Amino acid sequence: MRRIPWLALAGGVALLGIRLLAWAAPWLPALPACPLKALTGVPCATCGLTRCLIALGQGRLREAFHWYPAALVVLALWPFAALWDLTRAWRGRPYPPLPSALGWRLLALGLLLGVWALQVARHI
Repeated sequence: MRRIPWLALAGGVALLGIRLLAWAAPWLPALPACPLKALTGVPCATCGLTRCLIALGQGRLREAFHWYPAALVVLALWPFAALWDLTRAWRGRPYPPLPSALGWRLLALGLLLGVWALQVARHI
């Protein structure tokens, strides 16, 4: 069975999308604002992510880190994940099963809540 390196392909498409988003930046103010922030005044867990991706696409890493620090962590880890994925696909191995341990799920939830708390504290 042929294995497809989905992580590597998705990362490449995401990088292309980030470049396209940076190119389309002049037209983005026409998009609606975050509904949660407009209704409550509290930013959502992803507030600042679009501005982060625009700054990334334009090569402004410091500004991108300001808007959404977690995105730069993902960007820094992506080459390692892509290399692992390409190696896995080349050797014909399937993806390992997702961890079912409650600890991993709580860690992911904690990271999301941590980013959200940072966005709220900074009034993004």
